[in-house]
Amino acid sequence: MNYRLVTGPSTEPLTYAEAKAYLRLNDDSEQSLVTSLISAARGIVEGQTWRPLISQVWATQLDFSEVNTSVIRINKAPIISIDTITYYDSNNALQTLSASNWESDIYGSPARVRLKTPPIVYERMNALQVNFTAGYANAAAVPNDIKSALYMIIGHLYENRQDVVTGTQVNEIPMASKYLLEPYRNSLLSAYQN
Repeated sequence: MNYRLVTGPSTEPLTYAEAKAYLRLNDDSEQSLVTSLISAARGIVEGQTWRPLISQVWATQLDFSEVNTSVIRINKAPIISIDTITYYDSNNALQTLSASNWESDIYGSPARVRLKTPPIVYERMNALQVNFTAGYANAAAVPNDIKSALYMIIGHLYENRQDVVTGTQVNEIPMASKYLLEPYRNSLLSAYQN
């Protein structure tokens, strides 16, 4: 299975004003930099946890040989909704599977979709696609631990604008942002990385 972002978030989990206050900036001369660091930090957190932070639309595809799988596991959380399931029929024409032919559990981690009657699909890659919405409804719903990790990552990126720093000895607080994010890592992702 693979995942594809269809529609990204319309907002960020932190505002520019919040990041500016955290960084203790006195003016707006670096507003564009700080705004880009917010997006970069969100991307880092989402990559480490496989957890979209603000509502986003995603798709996951299965090849023809995977379609008869009894349960499709979606390794993103939290899932807001399973929107549609589309597939390429035996004539390689795109069809939408009736909602009565599948059921979902969006509360588990990973979320699950069961095809009651798997469709006959064309022998091709990406023969079936599950479209779903994932993430927290808004910035206020993002857990504080995740926001704390975002602040740490933004601070690190702001203070260290190059890959290499010369003539300075720095000791990192051991994985502080990673410790904060650990409880939010998706269970399938944790199994693959351990």
